[in-house]
Amino acid sequence: MIINRYLFKEIALSFAATLLVLTLIIVGNTFVRLLADASTGNLPTDLVGNLLWFGSLKQLIRLIPVALLIGMMLAFSRLYRDSEMAALRAAGFAPRHFYRAIFSFVLPLTLLLAVLVIFVSPWLETNNAELRREINERPEAAGIPSGEFVSSGTAERNYTALAEAIDTSHTVMERFFIRVKDGSNEVLIWARSAVLFIDSGSGERVLQISDGYRYESDPEHGGMTVIRFGEHSIRIPLRDYTSSSSLASMPIEELWQQTDNPARAELQWRIAIIVSAPLLALLAFPLSYTAPRQGRYGKIGVAILIYAVYASILASVRGMMERGDFPQLPGLWWIHLLVLGLAFWLLRKYYGKPS
Repeated sequence: MIINRYLFKEIALSFAATLLVLTLIIVGNTFVRLLADASTGNLPTDLVGNLLWFGSLKQLIRLIPVALLIGMMLAFSRLYRDSEMAALRAAGFAPRHFYRAIFSFVLPLTLLLAVLVIFVSPWLETNNAELRREINERPEAAGIPSGEFVSSGTAERNYTALAEAIDTSHTVMERFFIRVKDGSNEVLIWARSAVLFIDSGSGERVLQISDGYRYESDPEHGGMTVIRFGEHSIRIPLRDYTSSSSLASMPIEELWQQTDNPARAELQWRIAIIVSAPLLALLAFPLSYTAPRQGRYGKIGVAILIYAVYASILASVRGMMERGDFPQLPGLWWIHLLVLGLAFWLLRKYYGKPS
């Protein structure tokens, strides 16, 4: 029991330190990217914090398996370096004794990971999608800052827009002007207010203009038509908007009832994140075997490479399943079996047949 507690403590501390370092790297990279978008006007500054929070949590969940692999490699590499593993082996400790301590930590962590993947991840995806939608409905994200003329398009088809002011909610443009040219046709619109929103059906941006005038030229007969309106809507290509997939935010019970290829691929992907934690823990112990005078960190690079190949194959096969190019069975399961086979092969190579 004393040895089990000692190994549990070593694994837990190494895992926590590794996860902390990886989290700091991910949060730093995410913050720099969001800050760059905010500085160019593509992202409202008041939403940077929310996007950083949701984005970092989503990445943190996916980092748990690789942090477990690297943390265990660091813990057992230290034990090998300090000859503690040799002493434990001489005292009669077999791999099954080490795995007893390993899985006393890994099993609760896997249950926590399952809760995060099944319940928290869809909630994060839903909130992140809502934030992205709000951003794309704001005038700043459409390239219409307050008090500046903006133009876009070609010589034949283009527009010029101006919003004299934007209210405190960052949604309503006050005293709005837009000029749209399509070939020989030219339309001028002035209104007291305008609101930009995303059409839920088509995914296109719609500009809803209230209380204004529409001036339209007549190239055939000359002159201009003037129309006063209370409400007027036009579709304009103010930068592309791509809605995110709803599968990532779908609850597990709804996802389970779907039978199409993308839904099956998403379901197996979520299960793969959960299964990868005990699989990588099973692999980490024999992979961390270090011969005398061998470098402490020599095997960590190999472990990272194995994880990179493992994750890349999972992502590639998932994409093939979504497109219908790979059958739902075996799906992603054969990849897990390969990792499991590699773990048992390494165990037999370094520790022989189980006694």
